[in-house]
Amino acid sequence: MDFLNIRVVVGIDFGTTFSGFAYAHKRSLVPEIELNTRWPGPGKEREKTNTVLLYDNSCKEVLKWGEQALIYGQKKNKKSIKESGSPQNPHVIERFKLHLDDKLSTDGKPRLAQNLNYKRAIIDYLKKMKEVIKNTLDKRWPDLKLTQVLFVLCVPAEWGPHTKAIMRDCAYQAELLNESIKSHLEFTTEPEAAALHCLSSIREHGLTDGDTFLVVDCGGGTVDLTMRTIQMGNELNEETERTGDLCGGTFVDQEFIKFIGRTVGFNALQNLKTYAYGDLQKLVIYFCDQIKHSFTGDPDEYETIGLDLEFRCPSLIKYITGATKTILEKSEWVIELDFKTLKKMFDIVIDKIIGEQFKRRVPYIASPQQPVAAIVKGAVAYGLDMSRVKRRVLKWTYGVAVKANFDIGNDPLELRTGDNKIWKFDLLAVRETNVSVNKEFCKEYKPLNPEQTMAEFNVYITTAYQPKYIDEDGMRLLGTLKITLSRWLSLGRDRPVEFGLTFGAMEIKATARNTLTNETYHTTFDLER
Repeated sequence: MDFLNIRVVVGIDFGTTFSGFAYAHKRSLVPEIELNTRWPGPGKEREKTNTVLLYDNSCKEVLKWGEQALIYGQKKNKKSIKESGSPQNPHVIERFKLHLDDKLSTDGKPRLAQNLNYKRAIIDYLKKMKEVIKNTLDKRWPDLKLTQVLFVLCVPAEWGPHTKAIMRDCAYQAELLNESIKSHLEFTTEPEAAALHCLSSIREHGLTDGDTFLVVDCGGGTVDLTMRTIQMGNELNEETERTGDLCGGTFVDQEFIKFIGRTVGFNALQNLKTYAYGDLQKLVIYFCDQIKHSFTGDPDEYETIGLDLEFRCPSLIKYITGATKTILEKSEWVIELDFKTLKKMFDIVIDKIIGEQFKRRVPYIASPQQPVAAIVKGAVAYGLDMSRVKRRVLKWTYGVAVKANFDIGNDPLELRTGDNKIWKFDLLAVRETNVSVNKEFCKEYKPLNPEQTMAEFNVYITTAYQPKYIDEDGMRLLGTLKITLSRWLSLGRDRPVEFGLTFGAMEIKATARNTLTNETYHTTFDLER
């Protein structure tokens, strides 16, 4: 990357339920990180907008996005349809980011329209964000060019090996990047960005060089945790492997919707989803703004809330039937949310968060003054100075495939090859190893046969600590590096090659060096952080 040409850094927090961006001028003496608070649609300024899209019936055109997509979603008002030019059945698409998580089952991922895939939704959403980003930067710096912008995209700590490549391609398809500036996109994990943003407030509370702190990033869809140690010059070392799970705030919202379904009947709730989805979302927004965000878990600070359906969601009433309708009529359509009921919605999610464990404890947990903006501002801070992260903990075990003699007494018979060999995993770096940036792990290898003129190094990753075979569950091919061995054939197998992996700031560099000829070959893979 041509860092000398970069003038502005833009951090993007592409969240499960809300997204936002911040920016700063890299060449300022003391760069000021500015948070965007202006989004399309009515209402007051806000730090983020909803990660939601409203498509037409064919899913070819985005009619609305962000908060507007929820407000106008599934409207049956003929005037609104005529003004927008939308067909009769527009599609509201939300939580589509969850399709990137391998740990989530297919049933647990949000359903999309039949002729729409999640990558297309990500691309369309990034296109809309790009419009706001471009307009914001144009007003701030009229002479700024896209080729002078570095984008830093935050990703959850628990994302799988392929997701950054998908996000990079989506950013390219959304025209945040072009062929000349494909490298102008960097990634950082959400807890790492949060840690960088928290440094100033942490020092205000007395933590200093050598102290360790825990970052707990509770987002809309995911919760990420990691531990960092403060180094001189406001630099950070990672102390534990990042961990996370799908237990963010949006899952509390899902528990609220389930509660409504149990109270009014699931058929009524399904009809509301089908015919008045926007009204359901308005009910959820009311729950978040007026109930969820102010709930502390202390019974002495809570008074039972009466949820008036006639006022908050009148369109739901016509779908309620039978005995349920009779009961709710007697209560004048008011549903009581007592402390026990509300706490249960939180406990299901919080119990999952508490289940995340670390090997070491820290004496103090800091909270930033502006938690909603912590990740996106931390992403900009990372882009301004990527050298501040000095050490990281490997999330995966890395190794290469080697062909060995089959041992009938110890090796699985089903893995034996036709030439009585077996492919094994030769370990280079083990998961949870704390490595400094640009640390190399290498070994020496020899050709399989005396006449061999090419060597192929297949790099595999796994979450296992001491794997033996490349066919084990959870094993993934990260990439391949090929080299020539055409010289010094007379030496047969005595032609050693030194192969190593170097863990850089953003990438893994694979290097193979012929020790006889000193010929060196390189390739790079994304560093899974």
